[in-house]
Amino acid sequence: MSEGVERCLTGCALPARLADLSAPPVRLFLRGELPRGPAVAIVGTRSPSEAGAQFARGLAKDLANLGIAVLSGGAEGIDTEAHLGALEGDGVTVVVAPAGFERPFPDENSALFRDIVARGGAYLSLVEGTAPATRGAFFPRNACLVALAHVVVVVEAPMRSGARNAAANARRLGRPLFAVPYHPTHANGRGCLAELQLGARCFIRTKDLLRVLAEQNLHALATAPRRAAQEHPTQESLKFSETSAPADAREAVRWAVKSGAATADEIVIKLGLPVGRVSELILTLRLEGVLVTDPSGRLRIPKLLI
Repeated sequence: MSEGVERCLTGCALPARLADLSAPPVRLFLRGELPRGPAVAIVGTRSPSEAGAQFARGLAKDLANLGIAVLSGGAEGIDTEAHLGALEGDGVTVVVAPAGFERPFPDENSALFRDIVARGGAYLSLVEGTAPATRGAFFPRNACLVALAHVVVVVEAPMRSGARNAAANARRLGRPLFAVPYHPTHANGRGCLAELQLGARCFIRTKDLLRVLAEQNLHALATAPRRAAQEHPTQESLKFSETSAPADAREAVRWAVKSGAATADEIVIKLGLPVGRVSELILTLRLEGVLVTDPSGRLRIPKLLI
């Protein structure tokens, strides 16, 4: 596996969203490539319950399956589960780290970090490759992590935790913040309840998170095409590559809506694509603003794009 070449980012090469910070970093060190499309930060305790770990992993996998990048801090527990879930979903994940790539924190995640970079993700750190993590590096790391995200999800957090520091940054920066609800007796969930009291949105369904992403009018999903689509490109074009519908699957969905299909089921019937693939394409086009829904929930193309 290739570990990539470390690049030092300064000035205009730094991610633009970091400019929202009151004290943005002067330089960052990057291996791999940062995603240019929607990104969700998943954060939580280093000592999660089994249910919390499974939830974080499943959420990350679901997001990755939809082409949404998963950001986290690379620590034990929830962070690690988020990165692993994104990889299981064949997606892109980014480690925003407090230590250099050659001195990873924690050390036991070094193989995971190499795998993330090799599979199209990134390792972004505040310090150069050989620098270890220091006590003062974690809060600035959290600030960068949240600034890069379009949505932040706190999965499981005690009252005093780094995840709550990340949540505080989300409030300051105006990043949409979700917290997973817990019973009050759950020690690792009390921080989530506190965040809900402070105004975080209650995470119930992934659909709610996707709606928030869509409301931000994000542009093209810039993650790499799913491998399944690359391996079987003809499966998507069998029914329309030689007809009036465009050969490209996304253009085909747009064509279908323009020609009268207004629901996922109608698009499936018109194009012959699998339901799951159609749902993914609809999400992509809605995030790009190419498709919108009317008050009844039916799909249409905005007048400006017709």
